[in-house]
Amino acid sequence: MNDFQSYEFSGSQNELIKNLADKMRFVSYFLIGAGVLIVLSGVITILRGGVGNIITGVVQTILGIWTNKAADAFQRIVVTQGNDIENLMGALGELRKLYTLQYWLYLILLIFL
Repeated sequence: MNDFQSYEFSGSQNELIKNLADKMRFVSYFLIGAGVLIVLSGVITILRGGVGNIITGVVQTILGIWTNKAADAFQRIVVTQGNDIENLMGALGELRKLYTLQYWLYLILLIFL
């Protein structure tokens, strides 16, 4: 067993991580809600070119869901014991997925501009 498997973050470190998870969760709910509303507005205006809104709304919703998954992963660091490093790596993996999607979307946007 290596030293990191039994590592536990301190109370103040857990509080910082919890605060991050709480804010990420709030943002995720906002993104999901906005995404759903944008999709609905796209469906309503489908005859007037609402396809762009549907795509935007779906992407927004996916970003919200992945942000929520990352928040859950960070929250696991705080509420469990004995797996802080493993949970941290899982949370960072979720963030990597989130930012990789955004990276490619912005890169594609720049190409089309």
